[in-house]
Parts: sequence; C-alpha cells; structure tokens
Amino acid sequence: MSRTVTDPRARELVQAAEPRTWSFIGDSVTAASWHTWGGRGYPELFHERLRELGRVRDVVVNAAVSGWRVEDLDGDLEHVCLRHHPHAVVIGTGLNDTKGGADGVGAFVSTYRRVVERIRHTTGALVVVQTPNGTLPTAPDHVVRHLDRYVEAIRSLARDVDAVLVDHHSAWAATPQDSTFHWLGHGCHPNAYGHRAMARTLMQVLGVWDPGSSRACRLTIP
Repeated sequence: MSRTVTDPRARELVQAAEPRTWSFIGDSVTAASWHTWGGRGYPELFHERLRELGRVRDVVVNAAVSGWRVEDLDGDLEHVCLRHHPHAVVIGTGLNDTKGGADGVGAFVSTYRRVVERIRHTTGALVVVQTPNGTLPTAPDHVVRHLDRYVEAIRSLARDVDAVLVDHHSAWAATPQDSTFHWLGHGCHPNAYGHRAMARTLMQVLGVWDPGSSRACRLTIP
C-alpha cells in the first residue's frame, strides 16, 4: 500500500464548526450499485465516518449516474451538484471517458477543467478529484487500452488547478494483485471490498482515517 498524505484543506473542512454539505458526482463506481450486492459504497462509508465524528448534521448527496462521462457532468452540473450549494465536491469519473480513446484525452481534460471552474465559481466548494480504481484484463477493451492515459490526465489536472487529489489508481497499483482481484465484482467495477479500499484512501486524504477508534474505518479488506 502506498503512503497517502492528508490534504490540510480537507482536514480544515471536516473540523469546521458549522454543518457541511458534501456532493459526490460521477459514474457507476461512485453510484455504487449492482456490483456491491447491497453493500455500502465508499460515499456511504465516508458519511458514516462523519457521523462517528459527531458531524450528524452534515449532508452527503450522492448524485452519480451509471455510464456517465465528464461531459455528462458538465451538461447537468446544476441539477446534480450546484443546486445543493455544497462545501465540498468529490468527483469520480474516467472509466467511461476512456471510450474517447487516446484522441479524446484533450477534450476530457478541457471539459473536466470547466467542471472544476464552474463548481468553484458558483459555490466556492473544495474540489476533490479522484483517479479511477484499478481494473482487470477482463475490463472493457477501451478501459484496458486507455485508462492509464486518463489517470495521468486527472493527476496532471489536479496539479494544474490545485485540487485535492485522491489517487485510487496508485493505491490499487501498489497493492498485490491477489488482493485487488478480490476487490472487483467485474472487470472494472469494485465490489463491497473494493469500495472499502476506496473509502480508506478517501478518508486518509480527507484526514478522517482512524482504524484504532472507528468502526467505519475498521474495514475487512482482503
């Protein structure tokens, strides 16, 4: 497992005196349906951790939609995100965007940047961008062939716009494949174990990971 560093901006947010609204937007992984077989997705696990910390009035809105790409987020950002006036927006996209192939990376970055700028301009929210989870060779061909390019594009974008980065892909790559194999319910869709792994990385970056005192952090991950 690679070392994950807490972002101080995120720590400040989870320590705020007033209630906060957290918006999760993205694709089927963030939506966390079907391949979890009823298990909690990483946004739900994060919400439970907030409640453990006494942040019972914080609101977590998960408006992710299966099959969505960054262009879908851009086209429906008002409905899925901006109208909730969030203090933090956690974005999870990239897997479906690989359908654009190598030639689509430029447009992906441009649209992603516009989404980040719109969120900041409209709400002033802290923007958290995430790389997709690791996948198996049985994932769709466009994912297998192009995911690495899109992952690197997200990392570069995070640096360029100074967004908080949650690098799931790096965490999965640093984990033995005989473990990550058990984290997937499909070639590219995390199962309940995979979502626990993603929750761990997210909580580490946001500064709320504490398996010694938290039930939400005391997760069984093969």
